[in-house]
Amino acid sequence: MNIFKKISALLFIILISHIYVNAEDLSDSLKIRKGAFIKVMNPVEFSTLISDIGDELCFINTSDLYLYETNVLPQNTKIYGEVEDILEPIQGRDGAIKILINKIITPDKKIYKVKGHIYSENDNYIGGKPTQSIYYRKVPHYTMRMKPMLQAAPLNVLELGKHTIVKPGAELFIILDEDLIIK
Repeated sequence: MNIFKKISALLFIILISHIYVNAEDLSDSLKIRKGAFIKVMNPVEFSTLISDIGDELCFINTSDLYLYETNVLPQNTKIYGEVEDILEPIQGRDGAIKILINKIITPDKKIYKVKGHIYSENDNYIGGKPTQSIYYRKVPHYTMRMKPMLQAAPLNVLELGKHTIVKPGAELFIILDEDLIIK
């Protein structure tokens, strides 16, 4: 029974020392929470016409990002991503492009792995807006005490969509899909 107490005490000491060492490692790091937005600028034009799935894209952080009183992402930090998916333009919808963010390089050459997307209300696809009808028919519209008026009613024939182009200098937002630990 005495040996059991010694082994359990030894395991307890190892566990406590392991927790203490990990706590020291985390004390120097800061965490940018999942769901945070980072404002970036697009330096090069890309579109659904010229981009392919897997193409690497670079974005630039336009301002310092502070967490508490620490500058965690300085201005001119380069943020890299790749084209994750492309939806070609079809009849009724413009083309759309989805970009996955995977790496951040600060001006002092620190590299961080990150997971995020360029934010858009359209399930993180840039573009993809519905197109207008191209044919209308005249339909009489009746009102009280007036002659009927002709009104244009759209038919279900929609325009062919256009390619989505993101111009240089466009300001975009990155939304983080996982926490980002900055050391």
